Amino acid sequence: MCPLDAISLESFTSGKIFTTTTKYGPFFYAKLNPGAGNTGRLATEIRNRAFNLANENGSDLVIIDGSPGIGCPVIASITGTDIALVVTEPTLSGEHDLERIIKLTEYFRVKTFVCINKFDINPEITKRIEKYCQSKGHMVAGKIPYNPVVTEAMTKGFPVVEFVDNEVTDEIKKIWGLLLKEVVSPEEL
Repeated sequence: MCPLDAISLESFTSGKIFTTTTKYGPFFYAKLNPGAGNTGRLATEIRNRAFNLANENGSDLVIIDGSPGIGCPVIASITGTDIALVVTEPTLSGEHDLERIIKLTEYFRVKTFVCINKFDINPEITKRIEKYCQSKGHMVAGKIPYNPVVTEAMTKGFPVVEFVDNEVTDEIKKIWGLLLKEVVSPEEL
């Protein structure tokens, strides 16, 4: 406390959390105000609200789409989770970031799967990523080929799996099935 009242602490809003309902179920998201910090706290609050609603509704499944990197929002996203799907691309930076996030998921003891997006743009790095995952004991859950239809679906506001049936959507559905078997009992499938 400043005896001259030259410094004061003021509360401010760093972002806002929104909830909506989709045909897939409830959806929580946030908008961070420009220049505001506390992304980890915001991600934690979203995760907690999703977990609380799931508990209230008797749901066993909460899906969290985390941000790239290994910072506070990523740590907040994986805290308390059973599995993580790390999506990477076969580039030098993708390879480097994958190693960093796997160190993080291992630290938090979260079972980790890897998806290589656009795997066919650099076969050499794709092979290195596969070898790295194998050496660390993490399954490559799938490899999605490059296809401009993904961008087209996004620009038209559709999930790619609803926009078209092709090798991309087949691979995404295969990955979903594999991950679902990890978190849902056979009786619930």
